[in-house]
Amino acid sequence: MFTVYYSNQLSLQKELLLHLLRVQPNSNPFEPETILVQSTGMAQWLQMQLAQGLGVAGNFNFPFPTAFLWQLYRQLFPHLPKENSFDREIMVWRLMTLIPEKLGEPAFAGLKAYLGEQVDQEKCFQLAEKIADLFDQYLVYRPHWLIDWEKNQTGQVIKEIQNLGKNMSDSKFQHILKDMAWQAELWRSLVAHIGQTTTEEVFTTSHRAYFEQRFFHKLDNLSPAEKQALPKRIFIFGISSLPNLQLNALVKLSEHCDIHLFFISPSQYYWGNLIERKVWHKMALKNNQPALEQEGNSLLAMWGKQGRDFLTTLVEREFNENVASVADSAPHLLAEVKRNIFELEEKFAHDFHFDEADRSIQLHACHSPLREVEVLHNQLLNLFEEDSSLAPKDIIVMSPDIDRYAPYIRAVFERYAKNDPRYIPFSLSDQRASLTDPLLASFLQLLKLKAEHLTAEACLELLDLEAIREKFGFGQADLHTLRHWVKQAGIRAGLSTNEGYWQNFNAWENGLNRLLLGASLKEQAGPWQDTLAFNQSYGLSAELAGSLAAFIGILGDWLTFLSQPHCFEDWQAQIRGLLANLYAENDKSLDSLLQIQQALDQLGQQMAEAHFQQAVQIELISAKLERALNQQASNLQFLAGQVNFCTLLPMRAIPFKVVCLLGMNEADFPRNQTLNSFDLMQYAPQKGDRAKRDDDRYLFLEALLSAQDVFYMSYVGRSLTKDEKFAPLYPSVLVSQLMNYLAENDLDWKNHILSKEAMTVFSPDNFTQGKRSFNQEWLDVTQRPLQNQAFLSPLANPFSPKEIELEDLIAFVQNPVKYYFNRQLGVYLESREDSIEEAEIFSLSGLERYTFFDDLVGLKEEDLAHYFHQAKLKGQLPAQNFAQLAQANLAQEIAPMRAQIEPYLAQDQTHLSVNLDLGSVNLVGNLAQCYGHDFIYWRVGKLRDKDLIKHWILHLVLATQSEAYQLKFFYKEGGEVKSLEFKPISQEEALAQLGIYIKAYVGSFQELDWAVYENMASFFKPKRGQALPEPDQLAQQGIDYLTENDLYFARLYQQTAEFDKQKIYQNTLDWFGKMFQYGV
Repeated sequence: MFTVYYSNQLSLQKELLLHLLRVQPNSNPFEPETILVQSTGMAQWLQMQLAQGLGVAGNFNFPFPTAFLWQLYRQLFPHLPKENSFDREIMVWRLMTLIPEKLGEPAFAGLKAYLGEQVDQEKCFQLAEKIADLFDQYLVYRPHWLIDWEKNQTGQVIKEIQNLGKNMSDSKFQHILKDMAWQAELWRSLVAHIGQTTTEEVFTTSHRAYFEQRFFHKLDNLSPAEKQALPKRIFIFGISSLPNLQLNALVKLSEHCDIHLFFISPSQYYWGNLIERKVWHKMALKNNQPALEQEGNSLLAMWGKQGRDFLTTLVEREFNENVASVADSAPHLLAEVKRNIFELEEKFAHDFHFDEADRSIQLHACHSPLREVEVLHNQLLNLFEEDSSLAPKDIIVMSPDIDRYAPYIRAVFERYAKNDPRYIPFSLSDQRASLTDPLLASFLQLLKLKAEHLTAEACLELLDLEAIREKFGFGQADLHTLRHWVKQAGIRAGLSTNEGYWQNFNAWENGLNRLLLGASLKEQAGPWQDTLAFNQSYGLSAELAGSLAAFIGILGDWLTFLSQPHCFEDWQAQIRGLLANLYAENDKSLDSLLQIQQALDQLGQQMAEAHFQQAVQIELISAKLERALNQQASNLQFLAGQVNFCTLLPMRAIPFKVVCLLGMNEADFPRNQTLNSFDLMQYAPQKGDRAKRDDDRYLFLEALLSAQDVFYMSYVGRSLTKDEKFAPLYPSVLVSQLMNYLAENDLDWKNHILSKEAMTVFSPDNFTQGKRSFNQEWLDVTQRPLQNQAFLSPLANPFSPKEIELEDLIAFVQNPVKYYFNRQLGVYLESREDSIEEAEIFSLSGLERYTFFDDLVGLKEEDLAHYFHQAKLKGQLPAQNFAQLAQANLAQEIAPMRAQIEPYLAQDQTHLSVNLDLGSVNLVGNLAQCYGHDFIYWRVGKLRDKDLIKHWILHLVLATQSEAYQLKFFYKEGGEVKSLEFKPISQEEALAQLGIYIKAYVGSFQELDWAVYENMASFFKPKRGQALPEPDQLAQQGIDYLTENDLYFARLYQQTAEFDKQKIYQNTLDWFGKMFQYGV
């Protein structure tokens, strides 16, 4: 017997199921109860509910309908394999064999034009996947087409398309005929191929187009033993739709066992004839009838097509029926909307009025996905405070794309410690494995490896994975050393030094040879067989270099192998070897490695079942393994007693007190589905056909109905960069339809449920009247007048140094704000990561040119050739002829500077050690590049403020040591070499000036004191024909310049709107007045 139970609430259906299990317990306690479900989440929820209702929920099976029917079919036909020969994944490989063979036939001219004369295997594979998916849909929704095609009869199919097709033009009809011709021929070839590669018995019983016919015949001719083996009863729970093929099979099965189908019907009345208002008006217009308003609920009409079609099918079958429906009687807006759907009414009850305190339906317009999650977290805290009975497990948060929101969810919900009252426990489900499992992500990256992708950064990134580091004996601390070595050894990209017609000295081969040679030689020993040793890998560091070479060697072997197509057996062996050689097996990696092995074995079984033995490219293997691994998305955390974050999927609409939907953007939901132009079903749609947009509309309806207290929605509805008046961002059309529905009842509701959120979590708008924020750490910031803020407050227990390095003092005076951020606060606003370029050198960057200039200035003419040869072996010069051009340009540009400095370099170089007693502290340092009494420094570039400051301080230090010392700084300006020399200064003045810097430096350990340290000339040198501006104006000009040109000062300025300009002006005079007086 087949019985249908109609209800508008899943909780009521759960109670009906519990009642049946209690009143009619299974006569055999060892026989499992079978409950067909549509999602794993539904199975988990139902099992928990059954356990609570029965005390224990053991011996329950929760298969999906397709898997259950195939398992039952195999039970009746034991000779059938585990995998159906007409399975989609197997069909793909069969089509890979057939498609190239058929391209010579006239019917396949269109496919041949698409694939080209020389069939691209990857392109063919993508086409085979689309065709296999289409045939799979035909097997479920149009099996009679396939049966006709096998009989070489297309007339009935054509007639059906003509009858159901709407306003079809002749050109479109001809296009359909051409597509049908090659599809029918390809299907016949596919069936023939399956018949040739399977036994007749397996073929005749596994043919899915004849499933219904053979299944019915078997059920009519069961032996007593076979009848006994059938399940005694079957429950179908939480399924919103079934294809006719599956429903027919279950109906036939109900002749031998009881089948109970629980169907969620949002209304207590029959609504199978309810259609959208716009469709209703089109029908009236077509029939020349007045467009009368249809009775019923417009939301159900717009969103309920999928459930409406299945409801119609169930009612037409005239099954045994039981109805248990109850209207939601809660006195809030959400309940009123659900009541209207339940009663098939459009207008709210006359006694239901607008209530400003009602927040049962919420819509939040935010500036970004991050703000969506931040606002959600704040709103959940608000709900917890308002309802003490609300628990995290009562909340579900869904999104059309959970992968997009996962990083923001973790960032926001993991922001608080578990002992913080704002901490909300949560779980994330349905993420792609490649995004959650670093090992799987690294494996998929290796499958897509190309020679040009073998960059230094990509290889070092792989070593971030613990399983790879452990395999090669690397510690976490070794990564910094390896990164430094790789950069200094000139490694950028590429495997081999000899690449075609040129030598790539930025390749791994050259760099590794340098590292390995460095184990026994020093760079000073000169080249050995065109390899220059790397000094830093000498001695005990050789083991680290050897492990790196072994790691790159494995990647190189893999790269060589995957550059050619191979049969699957070879791919399987090579991939297994790669896993064994690259990853260490431990408790953390074992599960991931097992998943890869299982996906590999499954792919091998599919190809073997399809008798596919051709050599294939890595792109095909990669695509199949990536899909298989990502299908193993983690849903183990679903319903784990926390706030559940998951993807918006069918029948995830389990009853929750609070249902939240993120990412309800116009372009993202309903999700777009691009149909293949050769999908014939689209030209002859039938009741029960699946369409992703219709599915999503029903998902939205289910989500609304499953919310008991709060239905929460958010979307990116505000732009970070554009004025909303000129570039408005709209929510999903479904959200807009809900808003319009509320507006038609009462415009106040539409305005009330929409909340336009502030751009940042620390915006003062979050703390205004009518808003509640639980981010109390930002409250003081928003309430304190900005002009009175002291961003850098005095530090408690300041450190008082007894000795100051000369380099530190210079760095402080050059940029006191940056020094304070770096040394005192430990804050680095620029990236400290020593990134490595990913392409071999073809031209020198400005920094590279400067490094060469700095080296070349101090070299003699006869040493240049040797220097450039070593630079080439180090991978520092461009490739091939570009190297000679670069050498010539460098030598030419440096010649004037060398001419100025060469007379000094002929003398012996000495250095001066400084230990200057300045009272409470000692200034210590070492001044190199002393030739006689001249300290010679240079920069092959223009004079910068930081150069001026550095050499001014050096000049002061030298003045404290001896009057005989002279400092000269050479630089280039407009192609001309110039020199900076300061006038002599007395020892007393020098000590006094150094004292000013020392006092500011020591004081910075408690509170920052600073002067304008860039564009200082504006303080001391007026523009031609103009007087110097007033002090406040000068200070403001300095502030403006630093704000625009210094990242650290800009950060300081953002938090401090008002500076003491008089103090800044005076500090600048004190710090740099004498510098301009004595030298510039």
